[in-house]
Amino acid sequence: MSGTVNFYQLPALPLSVVESRRAICRVIAKAWQVLGRVDVLAASPELQKNYDDLLWTFHAGAFLPHGSTIQEPVYLFSDPQQRRPEARALVLLEWPGELPAIADTVERLIDFIPAAEADREAARKRYRQCKQAGYSIQMFPLEA
Repeated sequence: MSGTVNFYQLPALPLSVVESRRAICRVIAKAWQVLGRVDVLAASPELQKNYDDLLWTFHAGAFLPHGSTIQEPVYLFSDPQQRRPEARALVLLEWPGELPAIADTVERLIDFIPAAEADREAARKRYRQCKQAGYSIQMFPLEA
């Protein structure tokens, strides 16, 4: 396996859920601008819907072409079997466990490290998986 993983550390300051999600939306927008077709895998259908709504409003005046159909440049889905093979990046949204099997099919994986210590263990496991799999790993602080 090769490719790059970008881990974004959410701010340690207590942010509201919406503030944290807006910061994640900025990363998704940047990935789309740089890489083009981006798949966004949500941990649940409810979370997928929340991000779908937020991606319309997270930044005034910004447009991010997204939706839950595979034709969209930013494709939101919650079933890992629905991934499209031509996407260049996979974003994991509030992913609760180990890396999904589809993670090794993209050139760039984007993941987030929660601020709350209790929620970090799953991200640490994914980091170790990526390191063992030979990914090039980059860490970035994420501003609110």
